[in-house]
Formats: sequence, C-alpha cells, structure tokens
Amino acid sequence: MEQQVLELLEFLHHPRAEIRALAVQQLTSLTPKASPTFALLVSKRDTLCNDLKSLVHEDTVVAHEAIKCLTNLSADPRVLEVLNDKFFLNHLCLLILIPNSVLADAACMLLSNMTKHEPTCVQLLEGEAKPLPGLSESTRLLDHLVEAFHRGHKRAYNPKADFHFLASVFANVSGIRAGRVYFLENSKHDKLAPLTKLQIFTEDASVIRRGGVDATIKNCCFETRDHERILDPNQLNTLPFILLPLCGNEEYDLEEFEQFPEEIQLLDDNKKREVDPVLRMLLCEALILLTHTRYGREYLRQKQVYRVIQRLHAQETDEKIKERCETIVDMLIREEGGPDVSEVHASAQEDDEDEDMVIEEIV
Repeated sequence: MEQQVLELLEFLHHPRAEIRALAVQQLTSLTPKASPTFALLVSKRDTLCNDLKSLVHEDTVVAHEAIKCLTNLSADPRVLEVLNDKFFLNHLCLLILIPNSVLADAACMLLSNMTKHEPTCVQLLEGEAKPLPGLSESTRLLDHLVEAFHRGHKRAYNPKADFHFLASVFANVSGIRAGRVYFLENSKHDKLAPLTKLQIFTEDASVIRRGGVDATIKNCCFETRDHERILDPNQLNTLPFILLPLCGNEEYDLEEFEQFPEEIQLLDDNKKREVDPVLRMLLCEALILLTHTRYGREYLRQKQVYRVIQRLHAQETDEKIKERCETIVDMLIREEGGPDVSEVHASAQEDDEDEDMVIEEIV
C-alpha cells in the first residue's frame, strides 16, 4: 500500500493535466486524519504540499480537490508550517474574494485551519491588497475578508458562498494581541472598528458563524485598556450582542427592563436562548473578562446585566456555565475599593479548547 501511495504522489506533478487531475482525485480519500496513510503523507509534506498548492491554481475541479486535501492534511501542525507561505496565502484569499467564486467556501475552511498557526495570522494581518470595487476600498487584505464576511451574509456578495468559516479565521487571528488590536481599532478606510461588522452575527442561524464571532468577541475582551470603547454605546457597543444570545423570553420588572441596553428591550415572546453550551460558555467568559476593570463592572451594573445572568443561571443545565454565571454575579455585587485589575493574560480562561480552535476536516 505504501509503495502505491508513493507512486500516486509522483503523478501530482505529471506534465499532463488530466493525469494530475486523476491523481489528486484519488488522493483526497487518503488524506483524512483517521486514514492509515495520513502519517505517510505528512512525512512527504514538503513535496506534497508544494504539488497541492500548485494544483490550487489549476481548473476549478482540480483546485477544489487540492484544497480538500490540504484542509485534511493541515490537521498536523507540521503541515501548517509548510503552508505558512505568503504567496499561497494571497492566492487563497483571492479565491475567497473573487465574486462568484465557487471555491470561496472551501478556501475559507482551509484558511480557518491555516490560521491555527500563529505566524500565518501575522502574515494575514500584514497582508496588503488592491482595493476591490464593490467590496472595499481598503488596501489591507484582512479588511477585504471582513467585508466579504459582513456583506456576504446570506450570499449577498457571492451567490455561491456563505463565508461562515471566516468567523473561525477571525477568532484565530484575535488570539494574538496584534489581531485584537486590529479588530478594536477603527479602520483607516471607513473609520469603523472591524469588530462592529462581526458582532451583529451572535444570533446567526449558522453555529459556525456565530461561534467564531463569539470567540472573537471574547478574545477582544482580554484588552482591558479598551473596555470603555468596547462597552460605550457610541463606540463599539458590544454588550448587547453578548447579552442577546443569553436572553430567553423571561419577564423582568419594568424598573430593571428600562436599564437594559436598548437592543435587549426589544425582545419578543418567542425569544430563544443560545442552544449551544460551548457558545453560552464563551459569552459568559466574555462578561467575566469585562468585570476585570472597574469601568466594566460599573457599566454592567448600570445595565442590570446580573439580572439577565440570574435568569440564565435559573434555566442553565450545564454546571460549568452555572459556575461562570455565579462568578459574574459575584463580581458585580462585590463592594468596590480594592485594586483594579489592569491586565488579563489571554491564557487565563483557556482551560477548555474553544470550538473555533478545532481543526476542520473534509471526509
């Protein structure tokens, strides 16, 4: 079997295009992590990845198979190192951004895996691009991806792509401080913070989209110096988008209700709480991070956040989430006077692996 696989790999760079196409189609089924040939393929990663990257430039059918192979192989961190290639990264982003690209979603999935590797996140943050008419006038590559994600909701930008996996890309990028700074600072081209274009999707129908957005919000809350901007209704105004998924259709006293953020006051009787416990956990942890500054605690008290959390706690069945709820309430009812927390390390609440950090695989 091993010899047959090695012979197959030789056909990936065969001079005849039809031979290369057949070879990559045969290879796809051998690339999932559970495949007995996975370790062998990873051991040949340098030559194999270069061949597959070249095939991504070929016709749509071949390119799609090559992207699937790379997505599966990128489950191994050593493959991620080989894929940290500026020119390939730019080409992959081009496949995402071209209007009507049929490869956009597959490319988003691969990019989601690639950005598990921190140097690739740095490359993406530093990437430059020409303005794209109809999408963005920015010259920053990541700005284009944010716009595609934002404007591409419900296939409004590309009728053949959902762009959901870009949410996981943003979550990975925001895992480093330079990424968090990017999402929180106003962009030069439109004076808007990129996070404001993501946070509106915390109640989206796609668990992939809202999960990546939730993780990005949580990561940005590690930036304690920006808590005022994050919470200010005239700036980022992120709090309503954290609270909305945590709200059910419970009734509140009028006095409490009037103190809620305006967006929370518009809930109807059919309001459903976030069904995914992993995402409820992320949102609760974002609130905990916001209680690490006095401004954050005082603002959350003013907006009656603990009342929402009390209702959540009463309905919650996950014990770990109930513990997070109790932590939030404890932080909000405590007396002030002690030293303020000025900085939170990004590893402080990473006991459990966030969903966005899971490598995707195509079987």
